[in-house]
Amino acid sequence: MLALTLLIFPADGRAAGNDNRLSIFVDCHCSDPVGGDFCSDVKDKVKDSMAYRLVEKPDAYGIGVHLWCVDLFTGLPGVASKLTGTMSAVSVAFTIYADKLPGEVYEDSSVFRVGKDATDEMSQRIVAAIGQLATANKTVFEHIRATPKPMATPTQQVIQ
Repeated sequence: MLALTLLIFPADGRAAGNDNRLSIFVDCHCSDPVGGDFCSDVKDKVKDSMAYRLVEKPDAYGIGVHLWCVDLFTGLPGVASKLTGTMSAVSVAFTIYADKLPGEVYEDSSVFRVGKDATDEMSQRIVAAIGQLATANKTVFEHIRATPKPMATPTQQVIQ
């Protein structure tokens, strides 16, 4: 009977109501192949994490990871044909967001290069950076989680 219940209600569905994992919004602007692979790796690692859940848009509160990538060698005379598609220049900006804030709050940023054979390693470093930011902002997130949302009060309007 337990096995049947587990098959009918998948783990994601059971945990959805009490999921305490921190929301991570990964926003990618990567048009080159290496940058695209890197962004996909970051999303996959966040998805596979036990501490985080990947969200499609910023929700109640969490960390935003904003990636911009460009092929490092496109347009360079003499090397473009040999090296295009082998390395990406990546800019990442980390933000904290919450529905109680007027927008996302800047936390940190970095610019680095990612080679096509290093997307896995570099995406793991991004997830490690998310962990550092989550730890540094743990008190803030706990306060947001513990503060009850104000209940919406119905507005009465007189119809004339």
